Amino acid sequence: MERFIIASLLLLASLTVVEGRMGRAAVFDNSMPTNHVLIGGDELPRICDQVRFKTICRGFTKLPGVATPRQLLLASIRVASDKAKEAKLRVEEYKARTHASGPMESISDTCSKGYDDVVQSLEETRQLIETKGTNFDLNNKVSDAVTHAGDCTTGFEDFPDIKSPFAAIQQNVYRVVDNVLNIAVVVQQAEAHQAKLLGPHVH
Repeated sequence: MERFIIASLLLLASLTVVEGRMGRAAVFDNSMPTNHVLIGGDELPRICDQVRFKTICRGFTKLPGVATPRQLLLASIRVASDKAKEAKLRVEEYKARTHASGPMESISDTCSKGYDDVVQSLEETRQLIETKGTNFDLNNKVSDAVTHAGDCTTGFEDFPDIKSPFAAIQQNVYRVVDNVLNIAVVVQQAEAHQAKLLGPHVH
């Protein structure tokens, strides 16, 4: 597990720079294909071709133990959870170092809680995938994590005169959590299609 965390953080340190010019957008724009059948040896690249932050997704495919679409999804969840935990730690360190008060204290508390909620939502999602596969309301579950990933940014938007000291990590957390949602949509569609091909008696 330690090897996975180290590898994931090193990859993200380089990959988020490459994705740096991309801001928020719809999960999929209208030109993106969402009905590819993911079969054969190019499954993971084809998944990453359908998400918004492609370079980050391709980095996930190089992590230890990632060889199938579901492993890619679970890896993206673990990385996103690690980044949210790291972000909360940065916020808490800032609060302790600056003795934040007034609006900044309130914003910092919002950020900390938001990152906690991201971790909780992703952990609940991971547990559901481990027990049920992707045959549940996966989209809505991961959407909760995406919403919470934006809580810190929203906190600063309420006080436009205050510049965020967490801007870089806010952006990184949002991107990796957004990728979880994108990957989840593609993997769930692929697994549902495969289940239809195999028939109702195959589990």
